[in-house]
Amino acid sequence: MFVPRRSLAVGTALVALVFLLAAPLSLHAQTTSASVSGTVKDAQGGVLPGATVTLTSRTQGNALSAHSDDEGRFVFPIVRPDTYTLQVKMQGFKTVERTNLVVNANDRLSAGVISLEVGGIEENVSVSARVSELQVESGERSFTLENEALKNIANNGRALFNFANLVPGVLSNNIAGVENAQVSSFTVNGQRPNSNNMTIDGVANIDTGDNGGNMATTNIDAVAEFKILTNAYQAEYGRAVGGQLQVVTKSGTQAFHGSGYWYGRRSDWNANSWTNKRAAAAPPVGAGALITPPKAKRNDYGYTLGGPVYIPGVFNEEKKKLFFFWSQEFERRQDPASERQARVPTALERKGDFSQSVDNNGNPFPYIRDSQTGLPCTAADTRGCFQDGGVLGRIPQNRLYAPGIAALNIFPTANFTGGSGINFTSQNPNIAPRREDLLRLDFQPTDKWRVTGRYMNTQENIVQAYGTTWAGNGSDQLPMPVLFLHPGKNYLLSATGILNPSMSLEVSLGRAHNSLNYQLQMPNLYRTAAGLAAVPLLFPDALQADYIPYFIFRGGRTGNAGQYQTDRGPFTNENTTNDALANLSKVWGRHSSKFGVYFQKSYKPQSLFASFNSQIDFVDDANNPFDTGYSYANAATGVFRTYTQANKFAVPQWIYKNLEWYGQDNWKATRKLTLDYGVRFYYLTPQWDQTLQASNFLPDQFSAAQAAKLFRPVCVGAYPCSGANRRGMDPTLINAGVTPTANNTVAERFIGRLVPGSNRFNGTFQAGQGIDDQLQKGNAFRVSPRFGFTYDISGNQTMIARGGFGIFYDRPQGNQVFDMITNAPGVLVSALQWGGLQDFTAAGGDPNPTLTLNPSAFDFKPPKVYQWNVGVQRKLWSNFMFDLAYIGSKSTDLLRQSQINAVPRGAKFLPQNQDPTRAPSATPGATALPDDLLRPYPGYGGIRMWDYSGYGNYHALQTGITRRFDKGFMFSAFYVWSKALTINNDDFTAGLPNATKDEIKRLDYSYASYDRPHNFVVNFIYQTPPYRVTFSIPGIGNANLIGNDGNPGARVVVTCNPGKGWSNDPYKQIDHPECFAPPQPGSDGSESARYFLRNPPINNLDLSLAKKFIVGKGIGLEVRLDAFNALNHTQFIASSSGLNGASSVSFRSLTDPTITNLPTDANGNFVRNNGFGAIQGVAAPRQLQLVTRLTF
Repeated sequence: MFVPRRSLAVGTALVALVFLLAAPLSLHAQTTSASVSGTVKDAQGGVLPGATVTLTSRTQGNALSAHSDDEGRFVFPIVRPDTYTLQVKMQGFKTVERTNLVVNANDRLSAGVISLEVGGIEENVSVSARVSELQVESGERSFTLENEALKNIANNGRALFNFANLVPGVLSNNIAGVENAQVSSFTVNGQRPNSNNMTIDGVANIDTGDNGGNMATTNIDAVAEFKILTNAYQAEYGRAVGGQLQVVTKSGTQAFHGSGYWYGRRSDWNANSWTNKRAAAAPPVGAGALITPPKAKRNDYGYTLGGPVYIPGVFNEEKKKLFFFWSQEFERRQDPASERQARVPTALERKGDFSQSVDNNGNPFPYIRDSQTGLPCTAADTRGCFQDGGVLGRIPQNRLYAPGIAALNIFPTANFTGGSGINFTSQNPNIAPRREDLLRLDFQPTDKWRVTGRYMNTQENIVQAYGTTWAGNGSDQLPMPVLFLHPGKNYLLSATGILNPSMSLEVSLGRAHNSLNYQLQMPNLYRTAAGLAAVPLLFPDALQADYIPYFIFRGGRTGNAGQYQTDRGPFTNENTTNDALANLSKVWGRHSSKFGVYFQKSYKPQSLFASFNSQIDFVDDANNPFDTGYSYANAATGVFRTYTQANKFAVPQWIYKNLEWYGQDNWKATRKLTLDYGVRFYYLTPQWDQTLQASNFLPDQFSAAQAAKLFRPVCVGAYPCSGANRRGMDPTLINAGVTPTANNTVAERFIGRLVPGSNRFNGTFQAGQGIDDQLQKGNAFRVSPRFGFTYDISGNQTMIARGGFGIFYDRPQGNQVFDMITNAPGVLVSALQWGGLQDFTAAGGDPNPTLTLNPSAFDFKPPKVYQWNVGVQRKLWSNFMFDLAYIGSKSTDLLRQSQINAVPRGAKFLPQNQDPTRAPSATPGATALPDDLLRPYPGYGGIRMWDYSGYGNYHALQTGITRRFDKGFMFSAFYVWSKALTINNDDFTAGLPNATKDEIKRLDYSYASYDRPHNFVVNFIYQTPPYRVTFSIPGIGNANLIGNDGNPGARVVVTCNPGKGWSNDPYKQIDHPECFAPPQPGSDGSESARYFLRNPPINNLDLSLAKKFIVGKGIGLEVRLDAFNALNHTQFIASSSGLNGASSVSFRSLTDPTITNLPTDANGNFVRNNGFGAIQGVAAPRQLQLVTRLTF
């Protein structure tokens, strides 16, 4: 387990930062610098050219100077986010000072009109109150959460991204009280969650695999501010089309400041959930026993320290040149775990004795078939069953396969007897330690130049109780401790300089890195230690780390069997992004122009998702001639259903390059009108494997004339036929009229498989072999215009109209191409069917199985989004501001997956596609040929194609009232009325197979899963000594939709209006369930929309109460209690209203639409609490968090 070593951590950080400042990195950034402008006038409104304007940092003491031009206007084009004093001096006038000017990251802040009164320059007019200004300089939609909000608003899980929920247009994917752990945890103004961009001090911090994971993380106490640009932002912002999230870390100040803090949570402090309490009710409502919540605890503790670096009498005596800020946080958490149930081999079964075995329903099943007898093995006739020593179900010792017995012994022993088909339960929590380090240095060698270096380090050494199945190191039902190592780093080196009074330069370099490593902690999951070294391998060189095969037992009569997924571990994943950026700003007359260039290179080696350690399926299968009838008995005798292994282990090295450059101008066209316009240019390469091991499939290169020949069903003798007389035959012989015999045909299991000598790789190409190295068509050059405006309606900046428009391009996520490493011919997956591990040669080897492919469209198209907004802002009383805007977007060329080799709809009903060996059936399609004989691309199985055919749109009315924090009070409230439509919810959602554009629009175009028509958010901070109260309503509105998503060919028919999909009755969420009817044979799914119901609305109230004690000069101790869902309001978030899947509606028959799984029976009696239309999920109950903080 990871144990922090503070002194070592600090030393490591210092050494790393010294290296950072010295090393010639090749890095990136989208900067955080803001601009400040204003106009100097006299008391009569006349402009005053030549006034001296000084902007002085209140925290670090350094200053910027400018002079008002002929129109009285002044501009500071590059300003560090901070709080400043703005001073205006001019001979013959009193000096004016505004002492609380807050400049946020990337603000285009207007200080408004500074009016000078006639008088002596030595006379001062000071304004200390904060003045909240409207956004009069630009038309983008952007929102800032300052340090006071970050510090005081309750944050469930202390995840920085939780604060995004407080921004209009942002909707969290997590509605059950789960923290937003990464930038793809929410959607911004209708864009997909993984289309957001996130920078820390301007350095990109996104894992380019899924465009959502973090490189490194930082704690909230190290963050100065958090800003999101949500729509129509300027040309200087690129890479993504969703929200631009900008995090600015804290800097040191002229005085030393620091803090120490602890955040504590315990499951015993929380309320119990509605579902747990319901369990105490008598059946059928509950089970007659209250369920107590699983134990959990969490401790977050850390400290910060910042100030000047100086040597008295030698260096930086004024404390204005060099500053440092250091932060370190430790997190120790034990997350709650739900109970998991499974079936494991019994003690007798591990010895080959199945006399006491049971099936899924708990019924005795000792009928273990001995295939060598050729006799029946049933309850009525046991002659063909194993019955050693006269005991039915006992296998003789000489028939047991030792490695198979060893495979049964890797599982834990049974510990439970109360379930049907279940004999093992567990409830093990993850142990999740984390450490976060941050060191920042700010150096101002002259009054014109500033250099910043920043180092971030994250360490996560998580002991996962059940591992991670997708990484080939996990189990969904059995304890499988895996050590998950997830380090991350993020570096910054930047310089900002004033070249002359009208020109400034910024250069930023950055680097981010993370890795994901999983290490098995169970010795019995390694072949040698488990006694499984003798299990044969098709490709011994492909085996990694001596992992055991992935033994599959779940299915058939052991449907609840636990199993360990080990076929593709250990998983290797690293990601490094190196970026560089330069910006040049120029002020000339009424224009403030900016030009820049941005470069990013991503490097990501990641191992393939294929069964290189082998996968052995022991599930009972009546078609298997060697089958015993029971999965554990199959393993005990070495009998398998399928044996699969990839021919090699591969770690492709995925890379891409982004080169972007832009020019933009902010033009004060008139006293009231400001135009903000520019253009960004993109040059993007696809993400590709520089080891050239990946392969792609090009549909237009598939030759029908060279299509693979597949064995077709024939009868040896009379038609129809079955059993040994049903065989597979080369279609060439069939077409030649050759009579089928045992000698010129193959076994039935080869029907639909390739005839030897067929072209296995028709239309597929390995990188660099008949196709470009990148496997996609070249590079994408794109032009991205941006435009914004503001118009001062009032003439005094108290009411403005503003708006913007832009075209934006996205960098697609890496998973689009990562699966191409599993495509043939680069990697081949071989499969054996129906045989014994003792003798591979006796198995039904399939040298030419049909291949499953995961290609990507050859034409590379970065997703494209048009965005626009128009609205008004109005100053209200006491620094309150009102905002009203219409927001819109249209998205095209979005990533989408579809199955292009599915059997054409209706093909199984056609006469020519019926299997001549089968007897006619009254059920349409029941005698159709196997799928592989009906696919559009013969020789291949499924072909899941990624392309750029997705599209969607978003429209919203957003309104809000805000007041920035000042004099102990902050307030924000907004309401959003919106609609999001799309044909697929995300990059992974599969659309209608083999569909035309018209069919896609008709059947798939509907509400997005993240559509939420109403969203209302309120939060405020009110400090009234000696207490501080913080109030937050993170969101009120309807949540996810319910419908037929992902199953377009099996949609129910909606015959009337079923209602809205929710009610106050937890067991009747659907008003009219009789409106649903089953689809009929031949249905293409067009009878109903993709979505037509909504889950219940949700609402939440978080409260904080804090008291601060003064314990010494400049030292304060704060104690705070946070309550999430403070009123403990039960919030229904999911119901058994699915129309496909485990909680689906069940009809009596195709012709009788009576629903058979309602919560009530025909007489209205309550019979089941999980019936169709009943609540099955609720958000988290009240949770408490205790905070203590010492500051100085």
